[in-house]
Amino acid sequence: MYLARLSHKNNSRRYIIRQSYADGDCYRSRDLFDLGDDPSRFIIYPGGNGFYIDTVVEDAIADQGFSVSQDDLEPVFMPFLRPHIRRVIDGFDRKTRTAPPSNACAPADAIHQFDRYRLQYLKMGRVSHRNFGCIPDRWYAPLAHKSRDEIEYDFMEAERILKPQELAHYTYQVFDLQRYFSENFARSHPEGLDQDRMDRFFVTTLCQLSRDDAFWVGSDGESGLQQHLVRYAVMYFDSWFPSGDPFREYLRDFMNRHRIHRPPESVQVSLVESARLFGVTVDALNNMDCRALTRQYRKLALRHHPDKGGDPDTFVKLAAAYEKLLKRKS
Repeated sequence: MYLARLSHKNNSRRYIIRQSYADGDCYRSRDLFDLGDDPSRFIIYPGGNGFYIDTVVEDAIADQGFSVSQDDLEPVFMPFLRPHIRRVIDGFDRKTRTAPPSNACAPADAIHQFDRYRLQYLKMGRVSHRNFGCIPDRWYAPLAHKSRDEIEYDFMEAERILKPQELAHYTYQVFDLQRYFSENFARSHPEGLDQDRMDRFFVTTLCQLSRDDAFWVGSDGESGLQQHLVRYAVMYFDSWFPSGDPFREYLRDFMNRHRIHRPPESVQVSLVESARLFGVTVDALNNMDCRALTRQYRKLALRHHPDKGGDPDTFVKLAAAYEKLLKRKS
């Protein structure tokens, strides 16, 4: 059982309780109860932090031959609870986090590619084709035993976590648009690609998905673009990639991956210069033990410390020389 949110006149919402049910080899959805535009009117507050769902809802659903309990209805009405009550009980609600047994999980190969891409991005923040073979079947348990309509409403709710600056990358990756480009930066910096070409590829991919009978199995046929795909058209054309120079970022990323760390020149002190800083000869510096070296360093550090009026560069060199010598003597 799940909650369907339908667009209504005057930009309002209409809410319907629906149920996924098995019909042969597929799952379909059916309406159980129309909640109208304000589901909260069916929540009764007897006092304190308690609440229950109006029995009118239970009775109406029972009249259709489907028995439900208060526990079954609570997850549906949870978003419409008074905020302070929801904060109190939200931490104790684990029903929505319970996954079916592993033997009930559909094989990964049976999950549509578009669902796999969306689930991976929403859980990991990106789509990695190399990881698909390593993902266990249980990963896709949230998609099991559900109609296409229920799956889409689940994704609609999950996509609410995406920030505005992530929407362009989200649609680019879940529709796998990078496969149309040969540029070596297509996966990491799509903002540098030809936008007109990308738009054409997106529309083509969107229309192919809308006509994919395997994806919409169990759903009623619709003329034109499937209603559940309209949000992706809006998401794609109303979003843009974060501004920046993709070629400069690509070059910077290449340099960082091939960079070899070298200490700054200011802290690379030779043995001769170390002896000069410590005010002794090279032989005397080599013959010093750790205790004598530390005693001499503390005396000189106090003299050259910037807070005592000393030269900052000399103090930095002295500290670097001391660390290097101490490590070698130890």
